[in-house]
Amino acid sequence: MSIHPLLIETNHLLPGGVNTYIVSEAFYLDALPQAGEPPRLLVAMIDIDEISPQAPSTPRPSTISPIVTLCQVADFNRHDPQQIALTLQGIESVKVEAIERGERDIDLARHTPLPIWRRQTVPEPYHYLSDKLKQYYRSNPGLHDHFQLTQYDDIGWVCLRWLELLPIEVKQKQLLLSQPNALFVAEFIDKLLRYPLTDPE
Repeated sequence: MSIHPLLIETNHLLPGGVNTYIVSEAFYLDALPQAGEPPRLLVAMIDIDEISPQAPSTPRPSTISPIVTLCQVADFNRHDPQQIALTLQGIESVKVEAIERGERDIDLARHTPLPIWRRQTVPEPYHYLSDKLKQYYRSNPGLHDHFQLTQYDDIGWVCLRWLELLPIEVKQKQLLLSQPNALFVAEFIDKLLRYPLTDPE
């Protein structure tokens, strides 16, 4: 069992993905010594409507969804005098077993690894998922300035990127991440994109 500092974010990051988070300089300086070598952080999911309006920038891990992403620090830059732009790259999904308070009030999560989806070529019926994803990133290049290891031919990688992008509730994402392989997830995303749910008038 391993232990690493915990970030709780509405911008979800999954294995193989890259995202930049704005964190306080205090958090960065306090968390880094507790992040191991090389430094690793955990990113947990939260729905935006779960953030308290009284403390929107500091959600607490009283109850978080158990599947989180172990990440490596890909880059960091000063955002302003008191904030750091921290770019993280997802490594693997892990399961949180316990949360404790570390030094300087940093939340630490003890975690165990989860099975990794076997690499699998994108089946022909789902080629459009890969093509649409490629088009999306080409039209939004700023989203993935650090993204160099694209895997548009791997159905698992493609599904994880869609799960980052789609406005699906965290509970649903957690269920999909727990599936034994990516084809179950591809089937769900395919149905969602072909037959999107609409609110009754």
